[in-house]
Amino acid sequence: MLDRERYRTKKYLHFDHRVKIENAESYVTNPSKIEKHSFLPLIHYVSSFEKNIGVKNPDYDNRPVKPKNRDIMYAGHWDNFIYKYYSEKLNDSYNEYLINVNLNDCITAYRNNMIGKSNIDFAAEIINQIVDYGGAYILVGDFTSYFDKIDHLLLKESLKKVLNVPRLKKDWFNIFRSVTKYGYYEKDFLTKMIGSDKELKVQKKRSYFNQISDFRIFQKKHSTEKNKKTYGIPQGTAISAVFANIYALNFDLELKKIADNYSGIYRRYSDDFVLIMPRKSINNDQEIWNIEKHIRRLASECEIIIQEDKTGLYSYKSQEVIKLDNSKVKRLDYLGFIFDGKTVKMRGKSPYKFYRKAKQLTELAQSRKEDKQLNYLPYRKSIYGLYTDLGTSRGEFGNFISYAKRAQRKFDELSPLTKNMMMKQIRNRKKKLEKMLGVKIHTKI
Repeated sequence: MLDRERYRTKKYLHFDHRVKIENAESYVTNPSKIEKHSFLPLIHYVSSFEKNIGVKNPDYDNRPVKPKNRDIMYAGHWDNFIYKYYSEKLNDSYNEYLINVNLNDCITAYRNNMIGKSNIDFAAEIINQIVDYGGAYILVGDFTSYFDKIDHLLLKESLKKVLNVPRLKKDWFNIFRSVTKYGYYEKDFLTKMIGSDKELKVQKKRSYFNQISDFRIFQKKHSTEKNKKTYGIPQGTAISAVFANIYALNFDLELKKIADNYSGIYRRYSDDFVLIMPRKSINNDQEIWNIEKHIRRLASECEIIIQEDKTGLYSYKSQEVIKLDNSKVKRLDYLGFIFDGKTVKMRGKSPYKFYRKAKQLTELAQSRKEDKQLNYLPYRKSIYGLYTDLGTSRGEFGNFISYAKRAQRKFDELSPLTKNMMMKQIRNRKKKLEKMLGVKIHTKI
């Protein structure tokens, strides 16, 4: 029986009605049903957010940010359960394969046997290992538009390798085809044609159409957009992350060989990878540059594009980090943490965003109070929950303060030789919020 907690019914609107897993389990877990299953088109929207770039941007009020967009696609309710069930099966096969080829410790994201660990654990492990070597060369890299560039034929070969089959079974082939030759509708188009989610929910509708047959009529009039390219998978389905992991299999195997040859370690967290080799195993700087060129060739052979501005080669010695092609850069940026050879901090944009959002919400609250002539400050629950220590037990993960405390605790435990500064970065949080609000906050830090 499938775990009801893991297979929760989603509340979003789609082309089909919501369904509980107890009513769908016999179908979802039946391969003969899945091999014939007709997957609904995905719904696509663009998630926009601001990315810190470290320098003033004149196009955005001189704030150190630039906009970044991420394409998200989400599946129908039945399809989501199918993808989730098959992703768990594939994850189990993938974990077993990694153990057999000695890659189990190397791949750290999107794996069901890594539950309870996060970017904090993996960053602390890497930084501690660098320090433990005494002297090291570090290559950090990032894949460009990873999901968008995944080659379908190479993905299929990796999938067969992990499942240990010469040919995909019919149910697996149908899953594979639905994620590579996917169809989709734009969210904005659906809003224009049918109405916004908010409007539909006011009407107490739980899907865009009363019945699937109504959707099929709509589909005949308004054709589904399709991915006709030989590459690219959608971000957002329950199985996409596992597919992305197994796609990099050949790259991972080759990088692990290099790490072993030089008594180093290799780790990949989604599309971020790092290779660390003790300095004593490398003859000179030229040898490490040759290794870097070799890795770029390997990436090209594996149809993986390495992002130039996020890839760098660093040297660590005498408690100092230096970027080899730019001696002015004296810090390593990895999984949200900055290491300068002695100290570790959260990436600067993290506390920056925390304070900026706090300021935005407090200014909005004060503006509403004034406009509506209220004798109390609105949004107090959100302000206290998000930006004070009262919210550290908020929801499943707490707030940003919870994250900073967790990072401090984990680094102190896993990287004891570095000076870990996370809590010092937000030590004045209470005073700053009091200044924004203009009142004292009665809470302890």
